[in-house]
Amino acid sequence: MPNERWKEETVPSRRTRVESGRGSGSAGGASAIPLRVWLLGLLVALLALAVCGLWGVYFMRGQMSSDGPTPTPVIWTPTFAPSPTALPTATDEPTPTSSPDIAIGHYVRIAGTEGYGLSLRDGPGETYARMDVALEGEVFIVVEGPTVAAGAPWWKLRDPNNEQREWWAIGNFLQPTDHP
Repeated sequence: MPNERWKEETVPSRRTRVESGRGSGSAGGASAIPLRVWLLGLLVALLALAVCGLWGVYFMRGQMSSDGPTPTPVIWTPTFAPSPTALPTATDEPTPTSSPDIAIGHYVRIAGTEGYGLSLRDGPGETYARMDVALEGEVFIVVEGPTVAAGAPWWKLRDPNNEQREWWAIGNFLQPTDHP
């Protein structure tokens, strides 16, 4: 009877029918989606979740530290206090003196610098610029002096081999010598 099926075909029901070749394709529901599409969707969802988690950790990194100050290590070194019975005594430092035999026109040799040499300066005193260094054993002619600066005698010396090398030197490291 044709009249009996019209209700089933026109009125929607809660029952679903699986009919091959009929319908709009939604009759199969979720089971019609292939398994590889489900796995790909799951993989994309997990990847998105991981990216969001890493992004959250990156922006929250400064807030996860402790609220207290950072401790600074202190290194203790022992210091010895002087005993109350031992009082320091004042001692006079020996001041090197120049030889009384140094005079203008005489020859002097650089001695007692232990190989470091003697600074030759632009003027009498340590405040003047260092112009050259006279090596241990070099011989010079005294052309002027003595001039006292900071308690020490300074002599103006000239190199007998180089007339332009003429500067001031402290007398403490000059030793009189014969003409070379």
